[in-house]
Amino acid sequence: MNIDSTFGVIFKDKEWTKKTLLGGLFLMIPVVNLLAFGFLAKLMHSHLEGKKKLPSWEDWGSLFWTGIEWGFIIIIYLVIPLLVLSLLPESVFTFIVNPNFVFSRLNLGGYLWFYLSTLLSIFVLFFLPMGLMLFADTGSFINAFHFNKIFSHIKKNLASYLIAYILTIILFGINFSIHILFTKINFGVIPSYFLFMWLGFIILLISGALFTESF
Repeated sequence: MNIDSTFGVIFKDKEWTKKTLLGGLFLMIPVVNLLAFGFLAKLMHSHLEGKKKLPSWEDWGSLFWTGIEWGFIIIIYLVIPLLVLSLLPESVFTFIVNPNFVFSRLNLGGYLWFYLSTLLSIFVLFFLPMGLMLFADTGSFINAFHFNKIFSHIKKNLASYLIAYILTIILFGINFSIHILFTKINFGVIPSYFLFMWLGFIILLISGALFTESF
């Protein structure tokens, strides 16, 4: 796995700032965020075909439709962690936008639900990228849940897959910590949320490129 080359795919693109800012903006808006998922799917598909470059924002209908399929796949994978997270005193969306506000209202039981949701998410997210890659590779929705194929592909390239997974978890952990810090120092809920989503979109692109290296 060539990590330098993977990072270069995003940051050596002359329009990477504009493309990622647009993705971050889309990602922060419900329903519109499906376009961001479609863009990520397009990146992964082009990487699997050997075209290692950052795609362009075009063919919006295709991006949106692919994003809908990705959205369903992600929701199905994360349904149990999200249900656990929904037991917190505020909505999941409120937690993402302003986690400090939600944390301030939690008792011990609430923190236990949060950590349980986090652990379940970490477990489920280990298999999700391979499911999404199988979907990107074949275009078949069912293949995203074909666990024999998922286990087989992960087993064949376990070392590179683990590297991609661990780096992804670390990067998202750093991003979430920055988000908590910025909301705590009153940087502003909306600016903090946008920064969180923009960095999150960049991490998704890096993660997508890394995982396709292990396919």
